[in-house]
Amino acid sequence: MSTLEASGKVAPSYRPVRFPERKTLVERRADGTLILRSARALPRIEQRSFADFVPLWAVNRGDTPAFCERDANGEWRSLSYSELWRQVRAVAGALLEMGLNARRPLILLSGNSIEQAVVLLAAEYVGIPTAPVSPPYALMSKDFARLKAICGMVPPGAIFVQSATPYARALAALEIESVPVIAVDGAQQEHFAWQALIRGPLDESTLRAIDRAHAAVRSEDTARVLFTSGSTGLPKGVRLTYGNFSAVAAYFSDSFAWLHETQPVFLDWLPWHHGLGGVLNFGRAVQFGATHYIDDGRPVPGMIERTVRNLREVSSTILTTVPSAWAVLATELERDPNLAQSVLSNASFFGYGGASLPTEVWKRIQTIAEQTIGERIMFCTGLASTETTGMGTHCSWATDTPGNIGTPVPGSEVKLLPLEGGDGRYEFRMRGPNVFGGYVGQPELTAAAFDEEGFFRFGDAVRLADPADPAQGMIFAGRTAEDFKLANGTWVRTGALRLALIDCCAPLLSDAVICGHDRDHLAALAWPNVAACRRIAPELESLDANVLVTHPLVVAELSRRLAQQKAGGATLVIEKLMLMAEPPSLDANEIADKGYVNQATTRARRAHLIEALYHPDPVSHVACIGASSRHAKN
Repeated sequence: MSTLEASGKVAPSYRPVRFPERKTLVERRADGTLILRSARALPRIEQRSFADFVPLWAVNRGDTPAFCERDANGEWRSLSYSELWRQVRAVAGALLEMGLNARRPLILLSGNSIEQAVVLLAAEYVGIPTAPVSPPYALMSKDFARLKAICGMVPPGAIFVQSATPYARALAALEIESVPVIAVDGAQQEHFAWQALIRGPLDESTLRAIDRAHAAVRSEDTARVLFTSGSTGLPKGVRLTYGNFSAVAAYFSDSFAWLHETQPVFLDWLPWHHGLGGVLNFGRAVQFGATHYIDDGRPVPGMIERTVRNLREVSSTILTTVPSAWAVLATELERDPNLAQSVLSNASFFGYGGASLPTEVWKRIQTIAEQTIGERIMFCTGLASTETTGMGTHCSWATDTPGNIGTPVPGSEVKLLPLEGGDGRYEFRMRGPNVFGGYVGQPELTAAAFDEEGFFRFGDAVRLADPADPAQGMIFAGRTAEDFKLANGTWVRTGALRLALIDCCAPLLSDAVICGHDRDHLAALAWPNVAACRRIAPELESLDANVLVTHPLVVAELSRRLAQQKAGGATLVIEKLMLMAEPPSLDANEIADKGYVNQATTRARRAHLIEALYHPDPVSHVACIGASSRHAKN
């Protein structure tokens, strides 16, 4: 029962979504450990991977656009399902002709594109492992150390780039002259030009070779290697098998069966070299014959405007993004009714991942939904990782606040181990057919990643939404590695405090880093929501981020907000806060491609700013409790 229902008030209705009803089985152990699993078995399906769905849609939705993206002139270009299937087979034949196989994978250096969709599906169809790499590793790095490490772990049989020119330095640094390079644009004489590949002959001999390779694919074979980095920034290769992909597709066939009754439309920017974007969102689009629009925007200043433009033109069936993007979109939806209508009119539900969604952002969007379509939209999320193929838990029911990550989906088991501190937190672990078998070439890390029962250690903490009934779901309670102690020994739960700060200062902050390890009090570094900060006063409307972060009016308003923490009864409060104009650095591993801020790395990289925060006489642009009147007068 929701808190609204408990208080006697009528809860606003939610747009219905026909997710199957779930029953969660709970095993309680003597040491307090809980084992949660779905009572619903993972269904059996014929398809071994997402590529197996392409020929089905080529027959049934041949003229329907499969993938769309903006061209150089800003117009949408598309590829139909019938043409996708033709190109998938042509490219698959070409890759086999190059000698690629299960031991000679394909590395992809560039980002999401129609051509990358084709080559991913082509390789997947004939058993050639692919390894999509974060583009900044090849575009922004000075020494290409991460890229070299990746190629050392997964020696490429060939390399794919969208455009040869931007990647020329990286290709030269790898010193792999004998490795074929496939280039869509700007192909050099020594490269394989994309147009030649897709126009290759589909004669009887080629089709027989494709069919033989496809029939030889086994569940334990590597389908894709995705790379994830820890606080050190060194890449770890996550080997995902066809069995892992099949488990996700089976889960989709059960939970999202209702998508078969529609022609789904998706707009998505999330990168395909991560599990959420590249397995869940990409795979779901192919599995259900959707039209997938590749969003050329990002949730950062200067690029979020592209997402807003695309959302005005594309009404997505499901819209999933990171919380920092939802924070910016809330502001845009509030001031643009036409945008709100486009975003909400066709949406079955919204999703978020990579971090927790602030309550204030959730409330604002629900208010917009009620005003625009007369009902609320469910925000669904879960807890998973690249190592679990993006699949794990899911909250598929309406809640009156965000944050519930749900219960295990069919096929997944969750182990919850009580954490010290007596605050009801559990360490979160998982096992199932969706969980990877180990890191490529790093047996020590693999051994450390699993416990004695084969559960993968996430390094995350959760709480039960209802301690008496684990079937009511779990609440994400932060990364255990990000927590720290103050000088007085008090534990600081970074995840919860970060959310509380963003809510307290809403909508002025887009994200924050909590500071105070071995200090006497807490402080924070934060990034501004530029549009919201400009609305504090008329004279701020034309200022850019560099000026806003130090403006006395902005600092005074943040100081006032900090003072409200104690009034709200908080036991731990942020006493000082400094805004930063420089966005989190992807190349420095401060932020993941999908928008999650690495707290420890950011604190280390910006240690000089933390020292300024804790100076006995901080600079004037540090917001402090009790300083709002002083800043306003300056």
